[in-house]
Amino acid sequence: MYGRISFHAGDDMSKKISILVQLIMGFSLIIFTIVAFTIFLSYRSSSQAVLNRSNQYILESVKQLQGKMDAILQDNDKLSSTIMFSPLIQETLGDLAESRTPPTDAMDITRYIDQQTRSINYDIQFKLLGLSDNQVYTNSSSLKVIWDSEREIRGAYWFPAIAQNNGRMLWFGVDVWQNGTIPVVMGARQINDWNDLNRLGTLFLVLPVEVIHNAVSQFHLGKNEKIQIVDSFNTIVYSTDPDEIGLYMDDRILSQFSNHKARIIPNTINSRNMFVSYAYSPYSEWSIFAYIDSKEAVKDLNGIRRNIILIGLLGMAAALLFTFFFSWTLSKPLRNLATKLSNVERGTTLPFVKTTMNKEMAILYSSYNSMLQNLDHTIADLSSKQISEKQAQIVALKAQFRPHFLYNTLNTIYWSLANKHMREESQMVIALSDLLRYSIDRGSEFVTVDEDLQQLERFIYLQKLRYEDKLQVDLHVNPEVMNRQLMKLTLQPLVENAITHGLEPTLREVWLIRIRAYSEGNSLVLTVEDNGEGMSEARMEEALISGEVNPEKLLHTGIGLSNLNHRIELIYGHGFGLHLSTSELGGLLVKVTVPLQFEQG
Repeated sequence: MYGRISFHAGDDMSKKISILVQLIMGFSLIIFTIVAFTIFLSYRSSSQAVLNRSNQYILESVKQLQGKMDAILQDNDKLSSTIMFSPLIQETLGDLAESRTPPTDAMDITRYIDQQTRSINYDIQFKLLGLSDNQVYTNSSSLKVIWDSEREIRGAYWFPAIAQNNGRMLWFGVDVWQNGTIPVVMGARQINDWNDLNRLGTLFLVLPVEVIHNAVSQFHLGKNEKIQIVDSFNTIVYSTDPDEIGLYMDDRILSQFSNHKARIIPNTINSRNMFVSYAYSPYSEWSIFAYIDSKEAVKDLNGIRRNIILIGLLGMAAALLFTFFFSWTLSKPLRNLATKLSNVERGTTLPFVKTTMNKEMAILYSSYNSMLQNLDHTIADLSSKQISEKQAQIVALKAQFRPHFLYNTLNTIYWSLANKHMREESQMVIALSDLLRYSIDRGSEFVTVDEDLQQLERFIYLQKLRYEDKLQVDLHVNPEVMNRQLMKLTLQPLVENAITHGLEPTLREVWLIRIRAYSEGNSLVLTVEDNGEGMSEARMEEALISGEVNPEKLLHTGIGLSNLNHRIELIYGHGFGLHLSTSELGGLLVKVTVPLQFEQG
């Protein structure tokens, strides 16, 4: 019956490529293309991300350094204001301006200035010049300003700028004498009568360059970094290269930042590719330049490139193993079927008795067994059908098992890990950056209650990261006072004081701070109370007495309760200020009262 059946294979059958080899080659080519394309895109995106992150870090560091510089200068500015507007100085210079003999002598003023500056841990010189040449007052200092009279300073290049500032501090770099000429930072301002604003003289404040150096040394942007600080006269006040101090800044670099916008640009300096980061202070009118080697800025890219290549190679190896296994599982049933068909030519017609997990191949096996039952009548049709079905199955299986899902899954995992890795740290840096920027901003000294509350919420956010659930804050603000004006940084120092001096010394499991803002008649009332250790009535009275500042009475921010109370009284008038009492929570209650309606100026 089966003697008429024969299969004639050509002589070149052995030269044909097997399905297994074709599947391995085809899938390998697809996988190689996908992996190579993935590595290329991943490296490009990672490189750009690393570069953007490095630039952002450098720029934020320079902004923080600018804020640090402003904070140092403003602290000394405030000290000079305290001295300049003290009754002793005002009355003495006022008498001299009216050609009257003051009741105090130069030693009294020297002792007063020494008393005000004794808490400063670095050498500083104050010098007051009256309107006449013989009116010179200074503190005890090893720094010596070379100008000793109004007549001597009128020819200085910086003198016109002092007059234009109308009493505001002008900061710049000069040389003074200290066992030789040394560079220093000088602040100069016009002394005005606090009653009629008539000019009474000139005040000098000299700081050693080491003050700036100590602040700059806390910022590390990488190896071979260089930082320059330039004053409003384009003089280099400070540089990590000491030989540059006192020189004029390169006009080519200054011209690239003429709009004073904080940014970072690439530049070539002495045949080296550098990133130049820039920040400008509206307060001091100083510019800060940071120079970073471009190779140092993107040094993480080499590690990223190695990791991406390693991951790509491991992924490709795993994909090839999967491809080989997958291709083998597809080709093995076909090989078995081909062997059976070859046996038919030799007269062996044993049916398939083994099962297969592949549905399509199971159909082929069943069809083969059916073919054997009636081979004479169906051989031609069955052979054609078998070839068509085999081709259809291969196409279907290729479409079904294309490994695009591997790329999508790896990509999803990568971005998920990348996003989660820096999320909390990024939120902390942003909160701290906003906190510092608000604190040192030289804009208006008056803000809305809403704006001061936003600053307070940033501060509370950082504190809760430290103390977690131990710190509980109950905040309630009447909506009608949200847009009312008040003095900037009124709430944050009080909350910080409650934490530092009220809550931290206690052993309570839960720290509670209650904050309220509401209107009371024609007054805006702010209250901050805690469940800390509180104060005795004697300490409450002592805390609001003006006079010499005791460090134990200072808030953590450096603003005394008495000074804050005095500042409110100076701005808003008598009847407004701070009131201390015992809180029902067990700690201290600080009540701040200011006018509900207040016109600036």
